[in-house]
Amino acid sequence: MRATVWMRRLGICSTLIVLLTAAAGTEVKAEAATAAAVEKTTANDAAAALESLPLKKLTKPPFRYYLSAVVSKPTESTATKKLTLSQKSVKSQPVTFDLATVPEYTAGQYTVPIPDRNIKGNLPAGVPTTYKGQMIVQAIKSGNYAILIYGANFGENRYMIIMDTAKGKFIKAYDFINYAIAPSYVKADYDYIYERVRWATIENGILYVAHSHLTYAKSSNGMNGYITAIRLSDSKMLWRSAPLVSNAGNFVISGDVILSGYGFTAEKDYLYQLDKRTGKTLDKVLLKDGPNFIAQRDNDIFVYSYAHLTQFTIKK
Repeated sequence: MRATVWMRRLGICSTLIVLLTAAAGTEVKAEAATAAAVEKTTANDAAAALESLPLKKLTKPPFRYYLSAVVSKPTESTATKKLTLSQKSVKSQPVTFDLATVPEYTAGQYTVPIPDRNIKGNLPAGVPTTYKGQMIVQAIKSGNYAILIYGANFGENRYMIIMDTAKGKFIKAYDFINYAIAPSYVKADYDYIYERVRWATIENGILYVAHSHLTYAKSSNGMNGYITAIRLSDSKMLWRSAPLVSNAGNFVISGDVILSGYGFTAEKDYLYQLDKRTGKTLDKVLLKDGPNFIAQRDNDIFVYSYAHLTQFTIKK
């Protein structure tokens, strides 16, 4: 009798466990479905907010040095002084050197998702992976801003979205298509002369943006490798540098000076200094080979180029 009672009780307990387990599983699935729905809704809301942001198509820029009349020309006493750079060392490095091992390289940008390579990325919350039918190809960190670049592929890009990451709000949308093709070029090289956004940063309400293609300068009749300063409040161009000063993966602002790099196979390779206020070229230093990335650590400047690392010290 007792055995029968205990067997019945055991059966009831087993049934309860099964029911509770099933209920728990259903609850977990429901929570996962709710989370997925919230994530999808959030993504849809962010995409809708971005699409509703007015898109400013910038006019064709000059493909030469330009200084707007709204910029006060410096006098002799107020002119920006070039940095005094002392070359400290030049070291060979393998052409396969991975820039991802450079702290400034990874600290200065987000990783964009690349599904085909199972790369999820680490974009700020609310950043859509597509815009106007184009995918996100670069995401630059600039203080409280994220500068988001969208393009048809990683070789050509067109749109720039500026996001205030502190507020989680998109504030500017630019279409740079008019910056892409020089007024004249070698027709046979048309497929290689698309000048894409290479780097950008924001300082004191001014967007500094570099455009270049990655083939010989002669393919676009020397019209390649620019940095442009655009005032965000009214999207007005303040200045544009001379050509052939910037086709490296980035540039660095050091005080009132922009340090940029330009070079290519069979072309001269230089580290340039530009006046941040006017875009005027202040100086250039010959490098061993084409610069890829520039980093500043305290008073030292490191130029990572094709097969060398050149270190300079800023003399005070």
